[in-house]
Amino acid sequence: MRLFRRYGWAFWVCAILLAGFLVSSVSSYLVSRESVRQTITESALPLTSDNIYSEIQRDLLRPVFISSMMANDTFLKDWVLNGEKDPGQVTKYLREIMQKYETVTSFFVSERTRNYYHADLLLKQVKEDAPRDVWYFRVRDMDPVYEINVDRDLANRDEMTVFINYKVFDHEDGSFLGATGVGLTVSRVHQLINSYEERYGRHILFVDSDGNVMLDTASNTGQAERNLRNFEGIGPYSEAILSSQVLETRYRKNGKNYFVNSRFVPELRWYLIVEQSEDLLLSPLRETLIKNIAIAVFTTLIVSIICVT
Repeated sequence: MRLFRRYGWAFWVCAILLAGFLVSSVSSYLVSRESVRQTITESALPLTSDNIYSEIQRDLLRPVFISSMMANDTFLKDWVLNGEKDPGQVTKYLREIMQKYETVTSFFVSERTRNYYHADLLLKQVKEDAPRDVWYFRVRDMDPVYEINVDRDLANRDEMTVFINYKVFDHEDGSFLGATGVGLTVSRVHQLINSYEERYGRHILFVDSDGNVMLDTASNTGQAERNLRNFEGIGPYSEAILSSQVLETRYRKNGKNYFVNSRFVPELRWYLIVEQSEDLLLSPLRETLIKNIAIAVFTTLIVSIICVT
């Protein structure tokens, strides 16, 4: 008690000094944390999403141009109008397109014979009641002259492929002759999201309109989590994501905050989802806070020693 009376003023000085340090450090941390959160939601995630979307569009321009060229090629139209007498001619043509432009597939489906010609052979005949041929009859009846469709390629071991399906019309009467185009594997998109994940530390995935995961580089995604609705944390927000063109939201998983930016990619008819863990970005701020508190305690201890000596 006597010691406190003697050095009470020093105690209060040190307490006020320590409190000032702590309030300053914690306030700085809270301000920085809100700034980081704002940067994630308003800048970082939307920018990543925009960059990926722009690169996807850029990569699709070339195959669309190739398919347009094929659909307007007089050789292909004349070959069909002359009765498709020599299948070897069109398969050779398709093979040269595939080799010249380095696509994984090139094709033509005739409306008159329903033959599906591939770069190597006459693959099959399309049928209206065959589930795998639905795409052709959809293209035939649609208003746009082409579509970009993601499907499995029968001629390429059922690999997931981005097809450019382009209508072919008679250059004289404008009647529908069939559909032609090229296909590219989704590996380019896969490489793209890999590079962004490595560069920015963000989880990127694509899901279709039913929530099925089409592309996801996360190694910890098990077979049971092949639908967005089954993902821990983000699952309850899946309906909002799948019903919005653009959405920003936040969820908690294992006691941590995650930020999400999603957008619909009409060219693929997929949803691009970019998520970022708050913990990863706040870790340096927490380390700085701990260091500041340690400095505050050490400084207060030095002052207290000076005051009592």
